[in-house]
Amino acid sequence: MRLSRFSLLALGAATASAFRDTSPFFLASTSEILSTPAQLKSATALLDELSTKLGSCPSDYYVIASQPGVHSTDFATAKSAPRLGAKMTGEDKAIRSTMIVNEVAGVLETKQVRNILETQCGAQTTVIDASSGSYSTEFGNEPRIILVEFSSLPLGSERVQQLSDNDGLLSDIVGRLPSEKYTILYLTTPREFEDSDPPVYKSPGDQYQDTIHMDLKRDYSSHSRRDGTTNNSIFHEYQYFTPGIFMGLIATFFFIAILYVGLSALMSLQVSYAAFEKDTSSSVQKKQQ
Repeated sequence: MRLSRFSLLALGAATASAFRDTSPFFLASTSEILSTPAQLKSATALLDELSTKLGSCPSDYYVIASQPGVHSTDFATAKSAPRLGAKMTGEDKAIRSTMIVNEVAGVLETKQVRNILETQCGAQTTVIDASSGSYSTEFGNEPRIILVEFSSLPLGSERVQQLSDNDGLLSDIVGRLPSEKYTILYLTTPREFEDSDPPVYKSPGDQYQDTIHMDLKRDYSSHSRRDGTTNNSIFHEYQYFTPGIFMGLIATFFFIAILYVGLSALMSLQVSYAAFEKDTSSSVQKKQQ
C-alpha cells in the first residue's frame, strides 16, 4: 500500500510528463538532514542545497547511485524500485530524513556531488560498476563515497525489470555497509523518448482560456468584415482591370492588326479582265496549217 502511494503521490505521475527533459532525484539518510521536497527544481539550485546540507558531513558513508536515462514516469509503478520506495515512504524505520525532487531541470553530475563530499568531508571514493555484476565488500575506511554506476535503461519493455534489478543491487550494497550512518543520493539523467514530439501539459484552466480566445477571435473577425463592408467602396473591394484582362486586350490588339494587314494585302491585288478571256490564237494557227 505504501509502495503504491510512493509511486503515485511522491512522484506526481499525472504531471511529470509535462517536461521530458527532466529526471527525478532522491535522497534518503539515517541522519537528520533538513530538506524540502519539490516538484521542479534546477540542477544548479539543487547542487547549492546539497552543498549546504552535506557540508556538515552528517554520515559515515555516502552511496551515490548514478542512473542515466530515466524519467519520473519510470517510477510510476511499485515494481520499478520497491526497496528505494520503502526507504522514501518511511517503511524503513532506520531512515530519518528524505528528499524527493520530481523533475530536475538540467543534469546534476556525480562528480559535482563527489567534489562537495571530498572537499568538505575529506571522503574517499570507491567506484562500483553495476554492469560487471560483482563488487568488493571491502568499502574502506570512513568517511567513504560509494559510487554505483548503472547503465542506461533500454527503451523497450525491459525498462521496469532492469530498473528493479538495479534497485536490488543498490539495496544489497547498502545492506553491506559497516556503519548505520549512511546517506543515499539517487542521481539521474533525462530519458530519451522514442517519439520526437513531446506532449505539452495543459491544465483545464488553459483549455478554458483557449476557448474564450477562440470565441473572441471569431467575434472580432465578424465585426471586422461588417466594418469593411460599410466603409470601403466597391472599387476597393473588387478589382476590374486584372492582369488577365490586360493581357487579353493586348493579344486582341495584335490579332486585329494582323487581320487588318492581311485584308489590306488581299484588297490591293489587281487582276485585269483579260486574264479571264480564253486565248484562241493558237487554235487559229492550227486550222490554217
